[in-house]
Amino acid sequence: SEALQQRPPRSARRTAGMGCAGSSEGSTNIDKQLAQDHQAETSKIKLLLLGAGESGKSTIFKQLRAINGRDVTDDERRHFTQLVMTNIIVFMKALQGAVERFNYNKELPSELHDAYDTLTALSEYDSIDQTLANTLQQLWQSEIFQRVWEMRAQYQVVDSHKVFVDDIIRIGSPDFLATHQDMLLTRVRTSGIVTEEFAIDGIQFELYNVGGQRNERKKWIHCFDGVTAVLFVAALSEYDLQLYEDATTNRMVEAIELFADVCNNSAFTESSMILFLNKKDLFEEKVKQVHIGSVATWNDYTGAFGDADAGCEYFMQKFRAVNRNPQKDIYHHYTCATDENNVRVVWASAKDTVLKNSLKDSGFL
Repeated sequence: SEALQQRPPRSARRTAGMGCAGSSEGSTNIDKQLAQDHQAETSKIKLLLLGAGESGKSTIFKQLRAINGRDVTDDERRHFTQLVMTNIIVFMKALQGAVERFNYNKELPSELHDAYDTLTALSEYDSIDQTLANTLQQLWQSEIFQRVWEMRAQYQVVDSHKVFVDDIIRIGSPDFLATHQDMLLTRVRTSGIVTEEFAIDGIQFELYNVGGQRNERKKWIHCFDGVTAVLFVAALSEYDLQLYEDATTNRMVEAIELFADVCNNSAFTESSMILFLNKKDLFEEKVKQVHIGSVATWNDYTGAFGDADAGCEYFMQKFRAVNRNPQKDIYHHYTCATDENNVRVVWASAKDTVLKNSLKDSGFL
């Protein structure tokens, strides 16, 4: 695809000459500085966080930033406080859109008419006070809104934001300030490239997070140079959902096809490939309600209804099957990006894999 153009392997690029030394002392010093800068750059561990939109990449990015010592400022917490409220309003308006799409608004009881009109008039940038929190809670707990919530596979809604709506009274309180967990759950579409640098045991890491929607992928090529490892994130729970950008394409199919493009790209010949099968918590709940084999795309699934372990194994093998290089190892982890303990354990394992493979690539192992 256009976004995943082929690039030469890292070893070929790193053997490129640094240029001839100049005859003057100044030229020699410049060459030395260039060589030092080149060495510092190539010794960095460069991690590229990739995946389709809504996979949970940005949540993992925020977790890794926090785990590796990046403190959150008060300004950031205030910024995320408004984002939590925006996420709630967008969530409730998505449900309201479904109510009208399925003509359930005609069944709305009269005591909910004022609350429904209040939701209609809201802007996604409005703040939520205690009065509005009570109003939105009344709608959310109504039979009609719960009915369309159960039908969420038929329209677009960020299902993880249910946690915010369930806790809306806390969020509507005058002294509400977003917690670390709130910040992890907020959804803001990543646009462009976000970078974080941190040091672990004297080793410099660079972590790149890029937007996952189709129109963002053309920017990925700018991150391909010298990548130590690709952390590819896919959402297990989206096996029955369609893309935001294309309502005819299954999200899991898109993720597998995208992984095939990344995994088999010559730019990553020497890069470790680590697969995070994310949203395991939501997946475990969903398989009790939506049988994997009932989705036409996955009609070859033979596991039992509600068997999350069998489902995890099934999708993991789907990803592994698109790797066309038998010599390339695919390391995989099942993750819940909002669970800090889970991410810490996974990160420790992934970090060891990256460092060992980096030493091998350098000839030290």
